[in-house]
Amino acid sequence: MIARISAFLLTAAFTAPALAGAPACATTEQASNIRAYYEKTRPGVPLAVSSRFFNVPEFVIASGLPASLSVGTAVTPDQVKTIWSSIDAWGATTRVSLVVSPGSKHAFAFPSLVPITQKDAKDGYIDVYADEGRGVHSHIQLDQVAAIYATELADPKPGFKTRAISLFGPDGHLVIGVYASIKSDPFDDKAVAGFERTRALIASMPRICG
Repeated sequence: MIARISAFLLTAAFTAPALAGAPACATTEQASNIRAYYEKTRPGVPLAVSSRFFNVPEFVIASGLPASLSVGTAVTPDQVKTIWSSIDAWGATTRVSLVVSPGSKHAFAFPSLVPITQKDAKDGYIDVYADEGRGVHSHIQLDQVAAIYATELADPKPGFKTRAISLFGPDGHLVIGVYASIKSDPFDDKAVAGFERTRALIASMPRICG
């Protein structure tokens, strides 16, 4: 998933962000190149792969995809909590993949159960623990999440998709991605059903780009 590939770079100029404080949306040229990449070059790859290919933050990739494949919204701290509560509802025993890619340069994906919101987190954070605390612990700083996207990308193998809920910082880099499925890897049906509900929630909120 994280193999390096030489590539032409997208233009450095971005369009103005849809909302103050939000990351910069993909330009028309960037969006065209991103869509061509997913249609013709590497359908279904996670956002971390294409962001490394084009050397841009992952938010640019998500914002450059067509609305039928990618829906996103700028978020307040309370909205981050609301959306993560929707992920909680996928189920504590539901299997997912978690993706982190610091600075969009190094991508790590690992299997996990859904990280569930914990009570009594420090003000300004949500704490999410997987497997009743035996799995991953994440402490998410709410004011450093600027936008959240749901992306659903078809794999060349019929019947498979890459489905992700991605949290992005103000710089457009990924905070964490919760993947219900990645290409044709085995996946949990409960994660896919949960993804659809969370995607619908995000789609009900004001669109950040496009």
